Amino acid sequence: MKIFRDINSYFLNRTQPANDYANSFFIRRIAKDMEYAEPDDEFWGPHKRDFFEIAILQSSNTNIQIGNQTMNQLKNSLAIVSPFQVINYSRVPPNDDYGYIIYFNASIFTNLNQSYELQNEFPFFKIHTMPIYQLSDGNFKDLLDIVEVLYKESRSGEMHNFEIVRSLLLVFLYKVKRFTQDNNGIVTTNRYQNIMSKFEQVILSNSNKFLSVNEYASQMHISPIYLTECVKKVTGKSAQKIIIDYKILYAKTLLHQMNKSVSEVAYALNFNEVANFNQFFKRNTGMTASQFRNLGKGE
Repeated sequence: MKIFRDINSYFLNRTQPANDYANSFFIRRIAKDMEYAEPDDEFWGPHKRDFFEIAILQSSNTNIQIGNQTMNQLKNSLAIVSPFQVINYSRVPPNDDYGYIIYFNASIFTNLNQSYELQNEFPFFKIHTMPIYQLSDGNFKDLLDIVEVLYKESRSGEMHNFEIVRSLLLVFLYKVKRFTQDNNGIVTTNRYQNIMSKFEQVILSNSNKFLSVNEYASQMHISPIYLTECVKKVTGKSAQKIIIDYKILYAKTLLHQMNKSVSEVAYALNFNEVANFNQFFKRNTGMTASQFRNLGKGE
């Protein structure tokens, strides 16, 4: 499956030229009266992106499928997509979409420059579900005001432009965190999706300590069997595999910290032996921790 890594040229971004800050950030406006070039065919099939996305939608009737969830007919909403989620656009008649879409890499920030760090700080970024939040008029306007300034600043080209863009983006993310805490306003089509979203939030809220399926189920006040059933229906994966995915993401973040040895990373993840950690890492990534670090790869 194709993975898009270039933010500026992704989808319709190239029709709205702007500085992409070394491929770390892009914001585009969407409106019915704007002229767009027809996207290339490659964007219509299922694909992945190696960056984060938040759509700030005053209104939208576009059909966008993220994993097993479909987004359509939204108003005063946020649609949030994390790196490597499968996305698929459906061809629809001319739409009535209004709002903005922000794309960015974790690298834009100094202290949250890895995906797991960002997702841990902002748990609305989940790697297996697409949170869609319906906001109150007041909260949505608060966010929209920031986004409109962010859009103008990103195209101003004035002194300290990048620093202001980065600061505004961080303010925006913390505002989203405030408005979406405890999943208030989340839009889900069934209880399975709601359970799955909460499961990921519980994983991210455990201060980088990874528990068993039974322990997470206990925290959520549901049975392990029911948790496993919900996760399977939404993602096609087991609950244990979801935990492993986050554990690998955290391991990659630690491996990027060159002051930590592989053994220190292993112990931080509660492995008693480095060999066991390497077996776990290789089984899930296809390479050892040392090979990953040497190649300089990561999300």
